[in-house]
Amino acid sequence: MERRAVVILSLVAFAIVLTADVLYVTLINAQNASSSDDMPYVPRFVASYLAVIAALIALTLLPRPEIVSIRAPLRAASGAGLLGLGLLAAMSIGLPLVVAGILVVIAFRLTARTPRSRLRALAGLLAAVLSLGVLLVGLDMAGRVIVCPAVGQSGGGGTHLLGGTYRYECNNGELHMTSG
Repeated sequence: MERRAVVILSLVAFAIVLTADVLYVTLINAQNASSSDDMPYVPRFVASYLAVIAALIALTLLPRPEIVSIRAPLRAASGAGLLGLGLLAAMSIGLPLVVAGILVVIAFRLTARTPRSRLRALAGLLAAVLSLGVLLVGLDMAGRVIVCPAVGQSGGGGTHLLGGTYRYECNNGELHMTSG
């Protein structure tokens, strides 16, 4: 049986993540109705990533014997993902995600303080690294997909998380991209 503090921390974090995700999707859908975006898959990836993190937190709360051994890694993965995304999105939805991430990390620490805590801590570390890797690679890949409007001009540029700088221009549905 999970300690009451761990369950409460996890439930509060789950509620924060779920609320942030619903509000984020609502805001993105409202903005896309009024304007076109050349990189439409970045917000969709972020919303999907938040939904998966919320599902991981909810999964840790299931009172199933097969879940007990993977609770610590699931909490570590969701905590690291929330902290990583919260820091990257500091100017928009970041603060509630950082708060939820801190709550999940505290729940992880309380979960990892059981028999076999070294093994659980190591599994948690590996899960956290994997979660951050999925976040960074997913954001990078979603940012590389540029959708040009059929009519009109747009452009921009930036830096890929896992690569160099780039600039692009869209002219009537045709993409011109340069690196460096």
